Amino acid sequence: MTFRSFPWHLVLLAAAAAPACTTRAPAATEAPTPPVHAVTIQAETVRPNSTAAAEILANREANLRAETAGRVVDVLVETGDRVDVGEVLVRLDVGRPASAAQAARAAVAQSEARLHQAERELARTKQLVRTGGLPEQRLDDARDAVRLAQAARDAAKAEAQLARHGLTEAVVRAPFGGTVVERTVELGEYLAPGSPLLTLADTSLLKARVLLDPREAIDVSVGADAEISVYARPDETFRGKVVRVGEVVDPRTRRLPVEIEIEDPGGRLRPGLVGSFSVETGAPRPVIRVPLDGVFERFGSQHVYVIEDGVAHRRVIELGAVRAGFAEVERGLSPGETVVSKGVTRVVDGSEVKVVPDDSATASSTEPGDEP
Repeated sequence: MTFRSFPWHLVLLAAAAAPACTTRAPAATEAPTPPVHAVTIQAETVRPNSTAAAEILANREANLRAETAGRVVDVLVETGDRVDVGEVLVRLDVGRPASAAQAARAAVAQSEARLHQAERELARTKQLVRTGGLPEQRLDDARDAVRLAQAARDAAKAEAQLARHGLTEAVVRAPFGGTVVERTVELGEYLAPGSPLLTLADTSLLKARVLLDPREAIDVSVGADAEISVYARPDETFRGKVVRVGEVVDPRTRRLPVEIEIEDPGGRLRPGLVGSFSVETGAPRPVIRVPLDGVFERFGSQHVYVIEDGVAHRRVIELGAVRAGFAEVERGLSPGETVVSKGVTRVVDGSEVKVVPDDSATASSTEPGDEP
């Protein structure tokens, strides 16, 4: 093909159309700054504590049983009744114990009469031996008779005391003031010795018994403050004090028992309720805490976003105890730093963020710029 015959008109047409095909694309829109909530980290003073499952117990509890055989003729209490110390709870048929007591008293009277007769005979024998009317051997016999009469009198008195004891046991009394928590006896039953009657509990003071790991219990001291919460009343917390720390590890659980007296002026607790307890285990120490909503996991570590000059920077932290929506920070943050508390999923490391007010913020969640 010669220079003259080349189709230049096509090249010129293509050049004329080229600008329409290479028009500049519009610039990309910049990503909006994400709104987040934030808190300023503040130092707090807390006491180390241990937590464990707890069961509420009565101050005292007794399972009352029949101490003598007999038929139940009266049951004077029902489950839930409050009783005073010494109050009669159950009466048994006392016919046989009463007749036994009468017979024992009669035996004592007879033995005392025989003793008096033996003593008079001894005095008469002494006089006759002195005057020579009787041999010396008769005096020894009289003295032996007195000793035998005295022994018989003492035995009769002992039998009478046992009979009176049997009469007393036919009336079952409350060994202490409290509440009848269970009644197992019914009117008309014939009871053998040892038969269960009632369960009585002293609820004037409530206790909690917990089992702690020895490594924790060793730091618990008598008199330490404790808090109790029960599942039946999830919105309430009850205070108490440690009154006993066990000295011997339970062989089954390998834990030490700890006993707490509970303050319950409103009578809101009942024996048998279960829940959890927390007890102080050391001296106060400074801590800083961060909201759990601001913590996220990345590459197997816990992180937060720290805001500096409006820019969020991801930082690794180490967490300690967690309680009530906050976690103690053992390493990685300092008081005065500001971290994202809500909205971490909208944040990219190194990006700008916009802090907006958090209506649910508490005293532990101060907004940046709100400090005095």
